[in-house]
Amino acid sequence: MQRGSRFAQLARLLLLAVAVGACATPETTPSASLTTLEPAASPWFKLGWSAEPDETRARLDGYIVNTYGQAARVQLLAQALNASDNVVDQKINYTLATVPGFGRSYFNIERLAAADHYQVTVWSAYFLQGGRLGP
Repeated sequence: MQRGSRFAQLARLLLLAVAVGACATPETTPSASLTTLEPAASPWFKLGWSAEPDETRARLDGYIVNTYGQAARVQLLAQALNASDNVVDQKINYTLATVPGFGRSYFNIERLAAADHYQVTVWSAYFLQGGRLGP
């Protein structure tokens, strides 16, 4: 009897782990309220950028400053917002290079829809430590 209840507990735990893991995949869709997959990593970065819009498209150029260790595979979320702060277009782009620890890297995000204003956030990032890749 005890063996059956352990199996049921393990099955429930496994189902919960799969459900949680499925919610945190890179395919998670960003929105006005969901702007990062890594809330704990976001404070380690500072973003400075400017928008160059034309009639139909915009380009965002800027720098990401890293206030922690060397970061790799940094993804930035750029969102075009209307006057009511609704997302009208968005893109996720990787930075062009690894962001050095206590350094900065240039980024360029092109072909966003023309909008009232824009925002850029760190969607995800991984820090390199001791030659291993890890969050």
